[in-house]
Amino acid sequence: MRRRSKKIKTENNSNPETSEERNKFDEIPHDLVIEILERLPLKSVARFLTVSKLWATTIRSPDFRKSYRGGSSSEPRTLIVSDLNFKEPNPKLHFFRPSISSPSFLSSLTCPFTYPRHEEYYYHHVNGLISVGYGTDQIVINPTTGKFITLPRPKTRRKLVISFFGYDSVSDQYKVLCMTERLRGHPEASSQHQVYTLGAKQKSWKMINCSIPHRPCSWNAVCINGVVYYIAKTGEGMFRRCLMRFDLKSDNLDLCTILPEEIQTSLHDYFLINYKGKVAIPNQPNFYTYDVWVMNQEGGKIEWLKNITFTIKPRKGFVRYLFVTGTTHTGEFILAPTSYTDEFYVFHYNPDMNSFRKIRVQAPGVKFSFAQKASVVFSDHSLLRLDNLHIRGSTHTATGEFILAPRFYSDDLNVIHFNPDTNSFRSTKVEVYEDYE
Repeated sequence: MRRRSKKIKTENNSNPETSEERNKFDEIPHDLVIEILERLPLKSVARFLTVSKLWATTIRSPDFRKSYRGGSSSEPRTLIVSDLNFKEPNPKLHFFRPSISSPSFLSSLTCPFTYPRHEEYYYHHVNGLISVGYGTDQIVINPTTGKFITLPRPKTRRKLVISFFGYDSVSDQYKVLCMTERLRGHPEASSQHQVYTLGAKQKSWKMINCSIPHRPCSWNAVCINGVVYYIAKTGEGMFRRCLMRFDLKSDNLDLCTILPEEIQTSLHDYFLINYKGKVAIPNQPNFYTYDVWVMNQEGGKIEWLKNITFTIKPRKGFVRYLFVTGTTHTGEFILAPTSYTDEFYVFHYNPDMNSFRKIRVQAPGVKFSFAQKASVVFSDHSLLRLDNLHIRGSTHTATGEFILAPRFYSDDLNVIHFNPDTNSFRSTKVEVYEDYE
């Protein structure tokens, strides 16, 4: 009987720590351990994965990954995704984040598919991973490592596919929701609603039912507590704007609420953000004024409140059109343009202090030359999301790198080497051979 197995060749080194020393680590109160780890830079956190099973479990837990802020509570968790091959068929994506304690550049990759029009290209970010889709082509990217997996094509003959991305922290599970549409100009409802679960044994799309005829019209979606929300058009002629919701636990897709007339008549951009754990819609009635509508679901009744209105004073030499792209963990609004010409940056507006500040992002090696760099800005990016990578040991004492491997593979078998001294990652292909019995 022949059995095919996949093995990773590594050299295990004996740990010099004695069992007594390990027990001293385990005697530290768990709450204190978490507080210590949250204050450390990423390379130190990676080292502490080998201290004990308890510490490793704590670091890998969804709650810690969500609360970890790269060693500094003041550092923003903003992620800038820039296409440096703008107007070229294959996007060359670079990932940057504002940082004081570590390099701003995270990784880069060239998308494996081409696309003729940028407006049909969708980016969705949730819990450290990014879903990118154009038509029937879908990939999921880890911007921390620059690696991606290619999803199977949805079950459809249509070319226009809209997708959304969600994460459920309870099951630690990612899902991609997609639906197909007829070509532009046909105001018909979407159909062929399908769900793909990352890491599932069955690597295929699952058809789901949706009893609400609707057509998505928002540029993005927001995922809160395992539910994906997006704006759509519904009703006769697809003229009524509504908020749809997809529950990752039950795979249920239904109507959340019809948007009030005041929002429908004033809405210019179909964009959603997470504001203090609630769905919010930023709107821009004019060039420098911003309204933020927040959905309140307390008591089982849904109501929309215009919580915040703020105005940015024009500055000398400031001509870029800014959009609200999200919020920070401290409650500041993140504003950014859709493209850059001379440098990468974001603006933070603090509604409590009524203050406005610019944060520049270092981009080593990027030559602007006043050519536009099409970009997308995401908030609340998690640095510890390593595609469900688990530490497998260390290489040899000369380098001290950590070997990480995922719980599942899609195509090629690779492991990731993390160097804590340089805070860098590299990929190594895994050797696959046959065992005979």
